[in-house]
Amino acid sequence: MTNPRRALAIAVCLAAALPAWAQTARPKGQNLVEVTVTGAGATEDDAVADAMRKAIESGAGTFISSHSETKDFALVRDTVLARAAGFVQSRTIISKNTLPDGTWEVKISATVSVQGIEDTWGAVTTLLQQMGRPKIMVFIREKIAEKVQDDSTVQTRIENILLKSGFLLVDKTQLKEIDLKDLAAAAAEDSPAKIQAIAKRFGAQIFITGVANCTDGPRSTVGGVLLYPYQAESNIRTFRSDTAQMLSSIPGEPTRGVDRVWRSAAQKALDTQAQIVAPRVLTDILGFWQEALAGRGEVQLHIEGVTFAQYTALKKKLKEIKQVKDLNAKFANQIVECSLQSDVNAETLAEKIAEAITELEVTDVSQNVIKAQFKK
Repeated sequence: MTNPRRALAIAVCLAAALPAWAQTARPKGQNLVEVTVTGAGATEDDAVADAMRKAIESGAGTFISSHSETKDFALVRDTVLARAAGFVQSRTIISKNTLPDGTWEVKISATVSVQGIEDTWGAVTTLLQQMGRPKIMVFIREKIAEKVQDDSTVQTRIENILLKSGFLLVDKTQLKEIDLKDLAAAAAEDSPAKIQAIAKRFGAQIFITGVANCTDGPRSTVGGVLLYPYQAESNIRTFRSDTAQMLSSIPGEPTRGVDRVWRSAAQKALDTQAQIVAPRVLTDILGFWQEALAGRGEVQLHIEGVTFAQYTALKKKLKEIKQVKDLNAKFANQIVECSLQSDVNAETLAEKIAEAITELEVTDVSQNVIKAQFKK
């Protein structure tokens, strides 16, 4: 007869030997796993999103860890995690509360589709091998007490989180002094078009720009110690370099920093601000990149030397192409600019357009832009 105490001791030892994710993951059915995880974030929504990502990592922990040594692992993993909601069949919030520092903590129970994760992982890996990793340029204009800073705390944290996920960045050392001056002037003018031109010159598919401001408040004395309070705010926008389409605009909530040294107080406020906006920027870029990898989203069609009659006929024929889900076109100075929503990539769509409109000759195809002209 088995000793109950010994059996209990063995069970405890076996549980302790399991990976952390396995202790909260419980099989529910074929390809489905039920997990309980806790997420944290600056807001309740951020905490829920973090919990959803952790649910994916927990539910498919063995599969993900088995691919940790593969090429572009970080970028594939984070791209898949960005679609966490698509792999969570159901979720229930068990508890939620705010922590002493003002951040949120949310505990959820979720049912995860492991098969969906594995299928998407394979698709993203294949497409990434075909397209290569995207390059991103980041330029944030940061000010402390109205004085422009040479190095931006917010920009540095955004760059670091992008690098950690496997994205390529435009090397700062490649930017000449004139480029930096042009970027600073464009940021001061709030001119994404000028930043876009520089980003394209350096081969960046995506560029991130915006402002971060840190202002001082009334000083106070506590226990005979003079304290400097600072408050930071930011507005960060992300664009596609080929079409200048804005992918996201993220206003950061005001953050505070207090210290006996004014610069340390300002740095604390800016660093807290950066911790809030950087993960959101990454999430938006990963979401866009997932769509780009799948060949979905906006494709622009640019044609010059067009008569109005050709423009009218062109719109009708484009609407008849099955892969064109939506069309927004404009005509000015014999130039046609069409924004096409499609479920295929630009190259495939260009092939369909050439087949459907034989009088049109495609002259150039980039990732999301098709250039064409009417045959003479």
